[in-house]
Amino acid sequence: MKRPGVLLLSLALGPFSGASGCFSDSGAAGSQVDPGSSSSSSSGPAVDPSVTTPTTTESTGPVTTGSYTTTSTSTVTDGDSTSETGVGTTEAESSSSGATDGMTENCGNGIMDPGEACDEGYAGNSDVDGMCTLSCQIPVCGDGLVLQGHENCDLGPNNNDDLYGGCTTQCTAGPTCNDGQIQGPEECDNGTDNGTGMAPDGGVSCDSGCRFEAKLIFISSEQYVGGEIGGAGGAHSKCQELAKNAGFDNHLDFKAFISDVYFNPAAHFTHSTIPYVRPDGIRVADDWDDLVLEGPNPEIRITETGVSLPMSRVWTGTYADGTKFPDLACANWTSLQPNAEEPGSPDNKARTGRTLADAEEWANEDSLWCHWPARLYCVEQ
Repeated sequence: MKRPGVLLLSLALGPFSGASGCFSDSGAAGSQVDPGSSSSSSSGPAVDPSVTTPTTTESTGPVTTGSYTTTSTSTVTDGDSTSETGVGTTEAESSSSGATDGMTENCGNGIMDPGEACDEGYAGNSDVDGMCTLSCQIPVCGDGLVLQGHENCDLGPNNNDDLYGGCTTQCTAGPTCNDGQIQGPEECDNGTDNGTGMAPDGGVSCDSGCRFEAKLIFISSEQYVGGEIGGAGGAHSKCQELAKNAGFDNHLDFKAFISDVYFNPAAHFTHSTIPYVRPDGIRVADDWDDLVLEGPNPEIRITETGVSLPMSRVWTGTYADGTKFPDLACANWTSLQPNAEEPGSPDNKARTGRTLADAEEWANEDSLWCHWPARLYCVEQ
């Protein structure tokens, strides 16, 4: 027999004599369960296969994948899945070491990571000859690194366009000896000829330290009243002060070409066997003998500062050969008028020279009243 919604089954129970059974879906004891049910219990209620009971599993805790770490809370449901995930942070971002001086922890991995301007890998990054530094930055002048083939030097924040012997802001060598230009403390600079004994026309040779292979001689930029010089010693001090102010590091080696009762150049000067040269590099004599016998040629008209003067009076009290003039010059250069009773006395005057290219007159040309000003010849010993 049949009934809507009821499934009729025939079962063989042992030896069958042709009898048949009729089963309902009432769930009474002994009744059979629809094979489409998801229940495994014969005693539980029948379940419609089209309906699924959700099963929920909750888990919390860190989920780590590679170098990326997240903290998540996820809800997984049979059939549908819902996930709630927190905000992730990379190890580099969460690390306490972080990036230092523009360098990231991943510098050298060949990948341009945050904070890097470049990355050529461990083999390609270089502080010497690469286009990407070991800090994964583009090399630039001023970073303190010398990029071969592009920079001659790099002192970082100490680059200076005016510093002698330093490094410019373009990372090229600053003013220095042997570059062919007279700069800083140099007396001369003949470039590649320095230290070879070679000399330019009319000049003198320059050693490898940019010093003249000669003795400097100049006329003082200052004028001094004859009776206030303070003897030959006072004149020497004045020459030394001028040389010092001009930047001559050997300023204490200068003496004035002047005589008093205690001093004269012929007896107390070094008789140089090398040339005498003006500060502008022009040779005036080949040695001491040439200076006192032939006179300076051209004339000594260049000051310690390199300024060329017109004809000037120069206190000497000395003959051209370096010996003392017989008169007592301004009472040893200490008095304007030592003998008031005899105003015409030679003691009221002192012998002078003039800046002339002449064997005699450059040192002994005329006399001048002691209250007048004149210059000094200063000569390196």
